[in-house]
Amino acid sequence: MAYPEVVEELASPSQLRLAIGLSVLLLAVIAIIFPDAATPLVQLPHVSGMYGSAIAMIDLATFWLLISSSHQPRSHAVIAAAYLFGGLMAVLHVLTFPGAVFIQGPVIGSPHAVSWLFVAWRAGFAFFIIWAVLVEGRGQPSRSGRSSRLPAVVAVIAAAAVYTASQLSDAAALATDGHQQRFSNFSVYGAYLAAVLAVLAIGLIWLRELHRRSIFVWLMFVMTAEAAGVWLSTYSGGRYTLAWYTTRVEGLVASAVVLLLLAQHFRRLQRHLGDTVAVLKARTDDLQAEIHRRESAEAKLAQAKKMEAVGQLGAGLSHDLNNILQVITGRLSILHRRAGALADADVEVIRRNVRKAEAMTRQLTLLSGRRRMNAQPLNLAAALADIADSLRPLLDGRYPVTLDLAPQLPDLALDPLELEIALTNLMTNARDAMPEGGEIRLSACVETLGEAGRVVLIVVTDGGAGMRPEVLDRIFDPFFTTKEPGKGTGLGLAQVYGFAKASGGHVEVTSRPGQGTTVTMVFPLGRPEGQARPAGLFSAAGPANGGAPAMGVQGAELRSDDPDPLAASPIRSGEVILLVDDNDDVREASQQLLAAGGFAVRTARHAPEALSLIAAGLRPDVLISDIVMPGGMNGVELARRIKDSHPDVRVVLVTGFSDVAQSASEEGYPVVRKPYDLASLLSVLA
Repeated sequence: MAYPEVVEELASPSQLRLAIGLSVLLLAVIAIIFPDAATPLVQLPHVSGMYGSAIAMIDLATFWLLISSSHQPRSHAVIAAAYLFGGLMAVLHVLTFPGAVFIQGPVIGSPHAVSWLFVAWRAGFAFFIIWAVLVEGRGQPSRSGRSSRLPAVVAVIAAAAVYTASQLSDAAALATDGHQQRFSNFSVYGAYLAAVLAVLAIGLIWLRELHRRSIFVWLMFVMTAEAAGVWLSTYSGGRYTLAWYTTRVEGLVASAVVLLLLAQHFRRLQRHLGDTVAVLKARTDDLQAEIHRRESAEAKLAQAKKMEAVGQLGAGLSHDLNNILQVITGRLSILHRRAGALADADVEVIRRNVRKAEAMTRQLTLLSGRRRMNAQPLNLAAALADIADSLRPLLDGRYPVTLDLAPQLPDLALDPLELEIALTNLMTNARDAMPEGGEIRLSACVETLGEAGRVVLIVVTDGGAGMRPEVLDRIFDPFFTTKEPGKGTGLGLAQVYGFAKASGGHVEVTSRPGQGTTVTMVFPLGRPEGQARPAGLFSAAGPANGGAPAMGVQGAELRSDDPDPLAASPIRSGEVILLVDDNDDVREASQQLLAAGGFAVRTARHAPEALSLIAAGLRPDVLISDIVMPGGMNGVELARRIKDSHPDVRVVLVTGFSDVAQSASEEGYPVVRKPYDLASLLSVLA
């Protein structure tokens, strides 16, 4: 809220009572002095010089404070002009009063000038106050408008005109009455006119109810002092009388009143300004904090959107690449059967690289955290210790791993394999950041972070080269790497980001060039929503560098080179399998793979075609269907339809990548990720 100008401040009842009380006191002093007003005292001409100088300083200081306001109502500008006029006239009065400065006479001008100047000084000041009262409330001029400058210009011109007129007239201030010098008629009637104008100003202030304003209340006191003092001084008949000296003291007091009012006003204004600055500083700090929070949230949102887009791309690529790998895996099994043991070495090389490609496609599905984790309660301290022990041989003796685990770490629901992959990625990155060797610190603790509540922090710290800000901004971008070609895929930190997000947490990285890097994975305590451990969901799992075998939910290792996959199979040769897949190459390769196992295989390109075969009388023993298919019906819906009419049909669903694979698994349908082989299918049915 804007602080009011001094002329807009309302007068308190106590101010009004004080001003009236001082006015009454002043009149009482005048009444006491009145009988002895003409008593002559010692002639001290320099008193006029001291009086005029003091009045000039007070009035000019008052003028300066008034015009310092950035916004000046008209009355404000006119009151300022009154004090400018009074200050200029006080200066001229000192310079023209005989003996005020020089004993011999005035400094400048005619010896008659003092009479003109005194009359014009007192009457002119009252005139300006009347002007201010009359223009009060008639609109507010602009800050730089001529309306605010006009009164000051009038004051300067009026002072110059009065001084010029005083030099053109021989009207004397004093007249000789016998042996005594008394005021001339010009001085007497001019002083009375000034007193009348002062009384008129008081009346107008009261009639226009401006006595409700603080400054006008005190101007009433000033005008009372002016009227009473000028009248009493003139009534005394001459200079250096008791009344003459007394009224100068009253004049100083009256002139100082508005200056004191302004000083008090500016003191309050300064206090108000200080409070405002403090409030603004607090608000600025809050705003900066909010901007920082918003920028951080926007950066996280942008990163999440980017990773979501990359995740969608990765999901599509994963689906298509897994179909291609499925064709390669199926055809490879067929070729292996035909070529026999002579092709074992070549087949194993191809299978190993297929598993690497499969691990990479799996990482693509993790980039946006869309894949549900195989979460299970972990004894975090034991799990981290085991991971650190398993990684020490990989890091060699130049990179000692220091464990710093808080006591009594709680159990945490995480996918143990993904946790191991994430820490492997982080610790190998730490190793690569310190080519000369150095300590890698793995720590974990529990903290409380604002709205997030209690969280577990898993931190990997190195003392390596650190990262520049422009590199730090891109570290989670898939395929972005600062390593030499062939030494990194750029998917390691993307996997860490995806793992943390899919686990309900997030990742924070701090790094400065030459000061190392700290990566913190933040996980909320308790199982994130939607992370129930899936039943029957198969996934090709492996570390970031590939090569780990695929693992089922039972923890059994699936090896595609089992010597006799039919030995443990619950289905036998001759049973009918309905194979549904929209990819011609996948469908053909899978058909040959199953046919080579001795099964009767019927195929369909999509769900409507499969239902048509069922309607035509086909009674399959097993349904093997891709989940993602065209035609408006996916593999899960097809399985439901067939199970409704043929409950004995066993179902296996396969997918390259699908968001509905988890729901299919929760319904009890076994799900196999592509690429699969005959052993994988038969093991699922087991």
